[in-house]
Amino acid sequence: MSGNILNNFWQKARSHRQPLPVQLLLMTVLFVILAEILLFIPSVSKFRYDWLSERIERAYLTSLAFEVAPENMVDDETVRQLYATAEILGVRLEVDGRSQLVLGPDMMRKPGLEYRQIDLRNPNYFFFTRDALYNIFSSDNAYLLVMGTPDAAPEVAIELFLEKEPLQRALWTYSAGVLALSIFIAMFVAAGIYVSIMRNFMRPMMRITQNMADFQEQPEDPARLMVPTGRKDEIGDAEKVLASMQMEIRSALSQKTRLAALGEGVSKINHDLRNVLASAVLMSDRLAKSDDPRVQKLSPRLIQALNRAVALCRASLDYGQADIKEVTSVNLFDLVEETSEGLKQFTEDEGSVMFVNEVSPDAEVQGDRMQLFRAVFNLARNSAEVMSSMGTENATVTFSSREQNDRVILDVRDNGPGVPEEAQAHLFVPFKGSKRQGGTGLGLAIASEAVKAHGGELRLAATGVNGTTFRILLPS
Repeated sequence: MSGNILNNFWQKARSHRQPLPVQLLLMTVLFVILAEILLFIPSVSKFRYDWLSERIERAYLTSLAFEVAPENMVDDETVRQLYATAEILGVRLEVDGRSQLVLGPDMMRKPGLEYRQIDLRNPNYFFFTRDALYNIFSSDNAYLLVMGTPDAAPEVAIELFLEKEPLQRALWTYSAGVLALSIFIAMFVAAGIYVSIMRNFMRPMMRITQNMADFQEQPEDPARLMVPTGRKDEIGDAEKVLASMQMEIRSALSQKTRLAALGEGVSKINHDLRNVLASAVLMSDRLAKSDDPRVQKLSPRLIQALNRAVALCRASLDYGQADIKEVTSVNLFDLVEETSEGLKQFTEDEGSVMFVNEVSPDAEVQGDRMQLFRAVFNLARNSAEVMSSMGTENATVTFSSREQNDRVILDVRDNGPGVPEEAQAHLFVPFKGSKRQGGTGLGLAIASEAVKAHGGELRLAATGVNGTTFRILLPS
């Protein structure tokens, strides 16, 4: 029942979109009140038991007054005063098998009345609690027959008659006092808990939330970055993580802004640059046909420099264009064959790099063939260029594949000198991942971007003096 009450209260609080501090205050007060209610019921039962036990003691003391009276004779007025003081109507004592009944004058005039029996000798928590609630809320003025033994004389059994109205009045007075005290305790405890939680938890969380909202509006503003307070708890950890994340986001936004500006600039000059390079290539072809030995010696270098300029321009334009336009079934064996043929033409000048296709002819994935070709081509070309520039003997790029856990794994392995340790930290970051002279770092970045667009992952599986392996993981 209490669970339903809490659930309904919580749903109503959420439906009205109360601020979190208000919800916290209301929930704190509610829980304290529930705790007071759970303590109130047994305390009322205990008060009722003590009140009736006290009447048993009074009845025993009253019976002693009868025993000291001459021939146990006491006038009606004295009996009435004694019973009125003890708040009882009559007493029955049983000692050593002898029973003595002493009724008050009022009871003697009311024969045949019905009573609710209460046995204090065998207390039961459930029945005592039930009877206590009945005595509080019932409207009838019934009579009670209470049975018990006084503490001073355990061998004496006493039955006393009394009205319910004095007991009910005492229970109401006690309940009112408990209620007032409970309200005071509830408000005091709720205020203390509220202030403590607000100061130590809610305000820091509200500060974090406000900082995230401010950062979202203008992430470029350094003044909106989270400044950790240095707390040594989970909130302090959250502040540190948020500050680190904001720095990374700001850095990524700055980098993407620079890349966007670079792409826009390159796209604007691309047309004119290609015309200039085309003219330069034509001139270099004519120079290559010259019979002058000095010209023939310099022309290959000129052609190589022009080719590098064209490749750099093309790579700059290709980065950031990894959108999947058409998804088809792509056979990886045919894709690698196409890549190898293209790379053989690309590395025809060196002629020292071999490409080995060990991919299974049945290996297939769903994706954009052009984007997957870009990924594999850039990986293999990067390996071929490194080995050619380092003069690796028997330079070989090997392609292999396998299936594992609903994934297709494509490995591109070479026998080059390995990836330098300082380059591994920013391997797939454009303009940072290359430590080779003349390299741009765009090849691996383009490959990673194309693989991620397919829901896959590109990672450096192994590297060392015996070669490097890049691994492409794609959903099968």
